[in-house]
Amino acid sequence: MALAEAEFREFKALIDEPHRQTERECQNYLSHAANLLLPGTPLDTTTITEERNYFGATDFIIAATIRDDANRDVRSAYIWELKAPQCYLFERDNANRCRATDEFLKAENQLLHYTHQAIGDQTFRARMQVMDHANIRIGGIVIGTRERFMRGSTGAMDIQKADTALQVRELYLYKSHGIRVLTWDRVLDYVRPLPA
Repeated sequence: MALAEAEFREFKALIDEPHRQTERECQNYLSHAANLLLPGTPLDTTTITEERNYFGATDFIIAATIRDDANRDVRSAYIWELKAPQCYLFERDNANRCRATDEFLKAENQLLHYTHQAIGDQTFRARMQVMDHANIRIGGIVIGTRERFMRGSTGAMDIQKADTALQVRELYLYKSHGIRVLTWDRVLDYVRPLPA
């Protein structure tokens, strides 16, 4: 859902902020991008932030009813972990290989633990109206921006190496579980006001 022009400028300023991490402030805009964070068009959505659990606090949860390809309404909840737009995704591992930054690895670890907790938490599932534990799903991670894709980047070749690192993770780790990685500027593009 597009933001009003003033809200959009505020969100963009938080993403572009150079001196402090703005994860919590940016989190408030994610409900406007719910359709981007879901694998289909929802019939309804409920969003929750900072859901406390045994392992910590889940940053963002979207529960939604989505009509599947067999024309059934399926209620699912998607768990998302957030890191600040000021975080980098990758850094140099050697001359030709990149590795995930500590912030990115922490996000992966949190995402896995929080999803595991939600699957086993009957009270949480009842509150989300998702009784089938198979419908508690990993959504993904929102972190960094395209400009902060690679720490210490010196140009297009570094970005290409970081893109390769993400593609390898997607192919061997994420694809089978539907895990997505989005940058905050991708979310910003999604909520951009429509031209007058």
